[in-house]
Amino acid sequence: MIVVTGLNEAQIEGLVKSNASFEINGLRGNFMASIKLVETKIESQGLKCRVRSDVKSAAVKGGALGAVFSVLSIPATLTVVTLGAVASVGHSLVTYNPDYEILKDYVNQRLKVTYKK
Repeated sequence: MIVVTGLNEAQIEGLVKSNASFEINGLRGNFMASIKLVETKIESQGLKCRVRSDVKSAAVKGGALGAVFSVLSIPATLTVVTLGAVASVGHSLVTYNPDYEILKDYVNQRLKVTYKK
């Protein structure tokens, strides 16, 4: 897999045009803006993409969220879980059969961009 260090826009655009899978390391500062930039590069080529979170980083966050949810009442927790599940299913339907998948790794501040077709 090709590794890009930082947000080298020209290199990212070239990789998307050639339908390559790649990883972007060394993202500092505004992580969400980095994700949006990669999404924009993919969609400007007429391709679809799905953005997901890395399961490992979600597990790390789960420890902190578990403490928060234990404080909440059961009905509120069920409401939050239900809304999250509905949002996830809705997002999956909208981005059905994507050309690219962007995997966010918040812990290591990197993106893994995989060509799926």
